[in-house]
Amino acid sequence: MRLSPLVAGILGLTMVAACSEPLPEGVSVIEVSDAYVVKPAEGRDVSGGGMVIKVRGADEALVAATADFADSVEIHTMSMEGGMMKMRRLDSLPVTEKEPLVLERGGNHLMFFGVSPDIAIGDSVDIVLTFNNGQGKEQMLVTTAEIVGQGD
Repeated sequence: MRLSPLVAGILGLTMVAACSEPLPEGVSVIEVSDAYVVKPAEGRDVSGGGMVIKVRGADEALVAATADFADSVEIHTMSMEGGMMKMRRLDSLPVTEKEPLVLERGGNHLMFFGVSPDIAIGDSVDIVLTFNNGQGKEQMLVTTAEIVGQGD
């Protein structure tokens, strides 16, 4: 079905208006983009991954992640302390409208343990993310990530 330019324009404005309306108290909309997982080095089964997570409405916190291609997934942070790179596990990371959560190499990221040797660069895999709004409300979101090489 082909829409006339006038109808397409009206629909576009309606969608923008709907997206800009305030959400009810305590409600949030989460958007994930640019998700990736680094293929582990040969003979290894541990890897990292990242993505950008944005929220509209109530603040959220990323509290867990799971993936079928790995035995376990942890939320990690990396920092430089006294000239040494230190990585540690975190229980959660906040996501707010004003501050999206960027998971990336060299900073906050996901760690995948027991990664399947069957994944290949260019494959797509699903990651289940769990968020909590701090008031007992959890929501889960499935995102698709691309498997990338060590230098990508």
